[in-house]
Amino acid sequence: MPKIVDHDERRLSIVHATWRLIAAKGFRATTMREIAKASGVANGGLFPYFRNKEELIGATFEHVFEATNERFAAVRADLEGLPALRALMLQIFPLDEERLLEARIVIPFWEYAANEPELLELHERTMQQWRGEISDHLETAKRLGEIRDDVDVARSTDLFMALLDGVQVVAVVSPGTSSAERLTGLLDGYLDLLR
Repeated sequence: MPKIVDHDERRLSIVHATWRLIAAKGFRATTMREIAKASGVANGGLFPYFRNKEELIGATFEHVFEATNERFAAVRADLEGLPALRALMLQIFPLDEERLLEARIVIPFWEYAANEPELLELHERTMQQWRGEISDHLETAKRLGEIRDDVDVARSTDLFMALLDGVQVVAVVSPGTSSAERLTGLLDGYLDLLR
């Protein structure tokens, strides 16, 4: 009797294997053959799940995005305003090994997304979700009197989005200057400017 394969489970195991390999070796150095081996499938066994490497990195990026949102949901509880914004940012910041591995996925994804319309659409859709959350937390902070009335929420949202991108790059390429304390201090310093 043929073995029944759970396609969603197999797809997720391929994404997990891809994530670890790319984080360790980089996207360009990781081959489909290595991903297949790490996933426990035969050569060519990836193609029923992912048409090509670009589609696979898109799924891996989306997995990282969802993992971050799950972490935020787990710590958010009844937070709102600036505490909720800080909690969200800290789940995205590369403050530990897991989040640093995620940053090592995100950076090569950007390069591919710049030239692949489907990946660019995925990036825009996910970043719009975070942009909306950041803006909502800032609006709530303003309503609660946690930030100054003259804070421009749209501009501050842009700055937080740029900060997220920047800390991921710095943590990957300059790990010696990117301790969790330093990155957290950077966030807290910017939050203080809004008060």
